[in-house]
Amino acid sequence: MLNTSSKRVITLTVVALIIFLSLLLIMNIKKPLPVVQVDANEITFDTPEKLDAAADLIIIASPSKDFMDREHKVTFFDDGTIEDYYTLTEVQVDKIIKAPDNFNLPKNNSFSIIEPVGIVERSTGKRKLVTNNYAELKEKSSYIMFLQQNSMGQYGIINNNLGKFNLDNKDPLDIGEKKSSDAKKFKDDVLRKYSID
Repeated sequence: MLNTSSKRVITLTVVALIIFLSLLLIMNIKKPLPVVQVDANEITFDTPEKLDAAADLIIIASPSKDFMDREHKVTFFDDGTIEDYYTLTEVQVDKIIKAPDNFNLPKNNSFSIIEPVGIVERSTGKRKLVTNNYAELKEKSSYIMFLQQNSMGQYGIINNNLGKFNLDNKDPLDIGEKKSSDAKKFKDDVLRKYSID
């Protein structure tokens, strides 16, 4: 039988262990990254027909990785200020709606596209840089995407949030899901144009 002082030691040890484990759990909870909104001039298209005409590539595809696991690119000027940023997002292509004659999809049906959002790490910590309130593609969610080829041969989303629309209702940030909005009408017009249910 344990005496009173032994019971106290065991009780204090258990309480200290619970407090320690609780603090460890709290410290490991992922904190959201601070977001820096960047305003930029963009060419926008206000009808599906104009968007179709501007796009070099139109696909239905799904990102294969979580946003944080994607390849984030940042370039800097000589003085240390940010020159450019973007995210390379690997997508699994389900269907090609429009493509240039020289477009060759790899045998595994996946390739990387550019999104106007990125992660930069400085001495003050990591920050998420977002162009014109763009919402990144959600992992394993299906989208119709409108892409344009840049001078480096890479394809990037055009028309910001109105250049990609979620098709499986898995992305709550999809701008085309906002009820009674111009974006909702635009999305409905896009889906009707390409006969997507």
